[in-house]
Amino acid sequence: MPAEGEVVRYRSVWPLTLLALKSTASALAFTRTPGFQTPSEFLENPSQSSRLTAPFRKHVRPKKQHEIRRLGELVKKLSDLTGCTQVVDVGSGQGHLSRFMSLGLGLKVKSIEGDRRLVERARRLDRELLLALEKARKRTAQVAPPGPRCSPQHVVRWVEPAALCDELLLPLEHSPRGGARLLLTGLHACGDLSVALLRHFCCCPEVVALASVGCCYMKLSDPGGYPLSQWVAALPGCELSYRLREGACHALEEYAGRLQSAGPGLRSHCYRAALETVIRRAQPTLRRPGVQGIPRVHELKIEEYVQRGLQRVGLDPQLPLSLAALQAQQAQENRVVAFFSLALLLAPLVETLILLDRLLHLQEQGFHAELLPIFSPELSPRNLALVATKRPLGQAFSVLETEDG
Repeated sequence: MPAEGEVVRYRSVWPLTLLALKSTASALAFTRTPGFQTPSEFLENPSQSSRLTAPFRKHVRPKKQHEIRRLGELVKKLSDLTGCTQVVDVGSGQGHLSRFMSLGLGLKVKSIEGDRRLVERARRLDRELLLALEKARKRTAQVAPPGPRCSPQHVVRWVEPAALCDELLLPLEHSPRGGARLLLTGLHACGDLSVALLRHFCCCPEVVALASVGCCYMKLSDPGGYPLSQWVAALPGCELSYRLREGACHALEEYAGRLQSAGPGLRSHCYRAALETVIRRAQPTLRRPGVQGIPRVHELKIEEYVQRGLQRVGLDPQLPLSLAALQAQQAQENRVVAFFSLALLLAPLVETLILLDRLLHLQEQGFHAELLPIFSPELSPRNLALVATKRPLGQAFSVLETEDG
């Protein structure tokens, strides 16, 4: 969209059908715009959040700094509103969110992660953070924070999407007043893991609140991961193909910036499409292989990219290539960009359908749920948090979505 006072002249008039598609997709999608335009925490230094102290920023990239602070503070507010005694961080990875919630916000936290190596690293980072916090306290002669603040309890456990996990429900300590009240959270819980959080919330009386940000929709089980609600399941043509669900995970805002700059980085999509044609000729059964880690793609010739890509998917990089065919495909670069742009135009709409399905699934069972845009979409494209409780909070939900100070 043109800036205020800016005049943009196009070489041709957009077809009315395309304008209508763009307007309809925008109107039907959930808003992804939070209550702030630019995260104020990065105004002074784009790599350091001013809202986190130095010990909590160490080993954490700016994107993750923003995410753990925003989600952690939302969980803290939700915990206070619902009287939770314990937070369970599912798919906790290296424990950045868990550490901030426990040692930064004073919550009792259990972290569940299926990868033992990540759990071991999380425990090392816990010890490192405790030492750093103690040194900082002594250096500034600060009084220790009120009440004991403990490191999160890390557990190595794989949470199955179709079964309840007993470890997830075990309290950290015995509560003599009616047992534990659990709040489940997951920062970009991948694929079926976000569905598992919903299942535990719905089926387990000790789980009283949920704050989940999902991602990797293409990894949802079919059936089982979508649709969940009766309403969406009854919609004609509600099925979502792998390609649609995968497209919903792309960064719309980031790609819009690349389109505006019209730089050579747009070439990567054409290169990847050309690589796919070579892969399918060489091994037709190999579909949608992940090709990552090829640096500075725009500086490579198309045949060099294809050779490196073949090696990364386990095929012979010296396969005979038709240079003429590859160059003919590269000549269609602008058409590939146009196709990908149309797919991204629909991406927020597909994500809306998936999250609306989860929202309605909770409401159909009598629970109270909302979707809140809590991250800056430029920093964190999957920025919609599904927040649910088992008793109505009324206007208290508005307290959860506050502007970034």
